[in-house]
This record gives sequence, structure tokens and C-alpha cells, in this order.
Amino acid sequence: MIVVTVLTIPVFPMTWFFIKEEKKEAANFKEYINSFWELLCSRAVYQVIAYNFFSNIFADITYTGSSPVQDHMVGVTPINSTLSDILSNLLFATGIMITSKWGLHWNWRWMIVITGAVVIIVDLQLPAGVGWIISSFVTVELAGLGNEAAVYGLLTTVMNVSSPFASALTLVIDAPFNITNTRVQEDDYSIRRDLTYTIIIMYAMTIFAWVFLFLLPKQKEDTQRLLRKGGKSKLIGGITVFYLCFAIVWSVMTNIVAIFTSTSCLVIAGGSGC
Repeated sequence: MIVVTVLTIPVFPMTWFFIKEEKKEAANFKEYINSFWELLCSRAVYQVIAYNFFSNIFADITYTGSSPVQDHMVGVTPINSTLSDILSNLLFATGIMITSKWGLHWNWRWMIVITGAVVIIVDLQLPAGVGWIISSFVTVELAGLGNEAAVYGLLTTVMNVSSPFASALTLVIDAPFNITNTRVQEDDYSIRRDLTYTIIIMYAMTIFAWVFLFLLPKQKEDTQRLLRKGGKSKLIGGITVFYLCFAIVWSVMTNIVAIFTSTSCLVIAGGSGC
């Protein structure tokens, strides 16, 4: 911890002296909120939000036996895990670099499908990085002058708040297979069969997430065209705000109930059921 602290201390003076920003007048809060609401009601924005939210719910479904398998079947050591994380991050960054340099004009929908298929086959972080940078491209195209941070924060939050739903679905789906530490330690045919089923379901959910690709624009030209000609709907904008608020409340609630012993057994809190 001391080494990490020492290495991060130089960041503060570097930020203070090297980043130059011109002072501007503060935006009128009411006007800013109104303009952001108008943007949220545009078809391009609520359509991309819907894609990020619903596709990530299914794409983030995993299997409950992941950690027990690593600990008991494979025998992953801390050094193995650390080296794997470092390599994963390097491959993730490589995927971002490749896409940023050569993939600016690739079809976003096909890239999501291709990289998703590669992840299923070889479970690499390189294609995962490609998928992540594509979502950033969409954000850049949607952001208007003055609300770049708000749009980026909104779309990032959308992807994050879908995770609790994915976790709950993972527990519900895997519950009938009874994947426990005891069974994994026994390492017999039955547990290997059940683990295989849960992994197949996980990859099937990843493929099912592609159903929502029709909501994602193919390229930046399509995004800009959708912004100009897609129209606006306050009704769908309101529905979007509603389900995002519900997702945020759900996310907070699941973290709170996980704290207390009496409720931590609930499926939504990560338990096996009370």
C-alpha cells in the first residue's frame, strides 16, 4: 500500500501544473437540465440506452461455479491470478488500440457479434476491449456540446446498473444445478456435467444479448442521422428515466440487504434463498 501511495502522489502536482483549462461562465442549471432532457427524449439516445441496458443484463450473466472451480479444481494460486489479470489488462488495452487505429469505420454491430463469438470460443480480453471501445465511439457521437460528461456518465451508469439484474438472474438460473463448494471439491462426473450446463447457458445468454443489436447504430453516420431525423418522444424518454431509476434503486437495495444477516440469504443479495 505504501508503494502504491508513493507512486500516486506525483499525480497531484502533475494535474495542478500540466492541465490548463480556460475559465467559463457557469451554465444555467435550469437550461442545462432542459437541454439534457431534450437530448434524452431523442430516439438516438434512448435507443442506445435501451441497447446498453438490456443487452448487458444478458451478456453479464455468468455461472456461480467460477470461483470454486478456480480454487478447488484448477488450483489457481495468487501469483497465477495476478499474472493473468496483468495479461488480461494488456490484451484489453491492445484491443482498444487496434480498434482506435484501424477500426474507426468498422460496422459496430458486426464487431460486437464477431468479438462476442471470439470471447465465447477462446475467452480472451482482446476482443472484449474491442467491444468496450465501440461503446465509447457511440457515446462520442451522441454527446452534444456542453454535455459530454453527462452523456458519458449516463451511458456508463446504464451499463453498471444492469449488473445486479445479471447477478440475480445468474443465481436463479444456476440454482437448480446446486453448484456448491462441497460438490466442486468432490470433482465427480455429476458436478462436471452440471458445471458444463451452466457454462453453456452463460454463453447462450451472451448470444441472446445480440438480439438487441438492432437498437445499436451501425456506424457514426447512422448515429448522426438518427440524431437529426430520428425524432423525439417524451413518453419513451420518461419510460427510460423510470426504468433507469428503478435499476439504480434496485442496485442500492441489493447492496444494503447483503449487509444484514437476516436478508443476506435472499437471491437478490447473492444468497441461495431464505
